Amino acid sequence: MSVLYLVRHGQASFGTDDYDRLSDLGKDQSRITGKHLAAQRVAPVRIVHGEMLRQRQTAEGIQTGLGSGLDPHIDSGWNEYQAWELTGALTDPDPRAQKDSKIFQAELERGAARWASGDYDGDYTESFKEFTTRVNTALDDACATMSSGESTIIVSSAGAIAWTAARLLGGGFDQWMAFNRVTVNTGITRIVTGRSGTSLISFNEHGHQIPEKVTYR
Repeated sequence: MSVLYLVRHGQASFGTDDYDRLSDLGKDQSRITGKHLAAQRVAPVRIVHGEMLRQRQTAEGIQTGLGSGLDPHIDSGWNEYQAWELTGALTDPDPRAQKDSKIFQAELERGAARWASGDYDGDYTESFKEFTTRVNTALDDACATMSSGESTIIVSSAGAIAWTAARLLGGGFDQWMAFNRVTVNTGITRIVTGRSGTSLISFNEHGHQIPEKVTYR
């Protein structure tokens, strides 16, 4: 069997003028994740990340901790959906969501339900169906690239990882949202693939981070 380690990016810079960059804690989380994977004797043949800065910075931190000299591959299929676009499309957005992560989460879930309904696709750069289709393709491509016994590390974001887990369990929007809600920064989701198919082995492992360093945004 081949193994895919799907890692959420480290803590980003919520509440600042540029969310798409790691905080100092996020950089620490990334290096700790790499050291953890090295201790588990994970030796990936490739490292992949989406186009977002926070994903690239996390992959760099993982490589530092892992001691890997691999050149990362970029696959836009692992990009996150545009969260601020979802909340911005609401007719009555709560302005406190820009600074309060709990309020933002509630607004995001309202926005995601509207997005996934398919009734307002013209309001978004990417529809929910288009989002899930590209994530499905990215997973299929990653699995097809691996030979027997190989491993790959992919750095992505909560929405894409949550959808991958929901898909492999045969779930839909509700399962996706439940996973999306609890995905931890640098949480590790393990997937195995082989002749019998592709299966979810574990979701959101984060025991490598001490409780004080566990974050959700």
